[in-house]
Amino acid sequence: MSDAVLLRALDGSNPLAFLAALGALRLLHLSEPEAAVHMRWDRLDGFWRPKLEGLRVDEDALVELLVRAPWAPVGKFEPIGSNITVPADKFAPFVKGAHEIATRQDRRAADFAAAFGCEVCEDKEKGRIEYTDFCFITGSGHQDFLGTIEALAKNMAAMHLRDALFGEWRPQKGLSMRWDPSDAAEYALRWDDPGPRGAWAVWGANRLATEALPYFPAMPVSGRLQTTGFRFNGRSRCPEFTWPIWTQLAGPDTVRSLVSLDELRKDEPNHSVLRAMGIEDAYRAQRVRIGQGANFKVSFRPSRAV
Repeated sequence: MSDAVLLRALDGSNPLAFLAALGALRLLHLSEPEAAVHMRWDRLDGFWRPKLEGLRVDEDALVELLVRAPWAPVGKFEPIGSNITVPADKFAPFVKGAHEIATRQDRRAADFAAAFGCEVCEDKEKGRIEYTDFCFITGSGHQDFLGTIEALAKNMAAMHLRDALFGEWRPQKGLSMRWDPSDAAEYALRWDDPGPRGAWAVWGANRLATEALPYFPAMPVSGRLQTTGFRFNGRSRCPEFTWPIWTQLAGPDTVRSLVSLDELRKDEPNHSVLRAMGIEDAYRAQRVRIGQGANFKVSFRPSRAV
């Protein structure tokens, strides 16, 4: 049995698939901390595919490991409610409680708290904290950020994980975090009105992707909240998410460093600098608002290599 497993359904140029790969790596590390699980990307048939090494398992055993892994403690999120668009005096007790229960062995709630937002940075006009740029759903259209994570936790099964990692990505109704660029339902680019169809999503990919959020903490920078991996493009007036594709084996701590590299935030990253760190490619996707007034959706546009 090989100690390498190719996650052949994940395309590194898709932000949802990239996040799902990182979520799988993080969960497997938490599940088997002594196994030294690492990941790299292989170029196959024109696509970057993640490969996990360090576990002597086949595909079925890998899925079973993930099913039993220590996923996000969604019960600990209940004090916030269904969304992270809350006032600072509601978010701060959640952060304090998450850190009080954190231990060296289990700091999951604290890591998610750092990824959700920061009570120090407030939008005074709207009376709420500034929150992660990965929050694409805030309650409109009955789509809730934390509510969707909780629903995915309740409804996802082993078959959804298998489909996400090794299958054909069969979408199901609802439960989308809106991180797949195919969610960008722009009317001018479609034959019909996408509204009545509603949200469809690959549940396993979305659930795994939420587990990558602790790799992308949000922190105050010059008085404003900044999400790891994002930069603001003044020309397009849109936040942009940039992520690396590395070809050398990297464990969770190294991955955390790679996704936070300042070089990735530049207009034109220096590829000589990136290759010296084992990064062969990098992709960037705009975070855009689609629609008018209060009736808008947030999505990623298809990525481009940078």
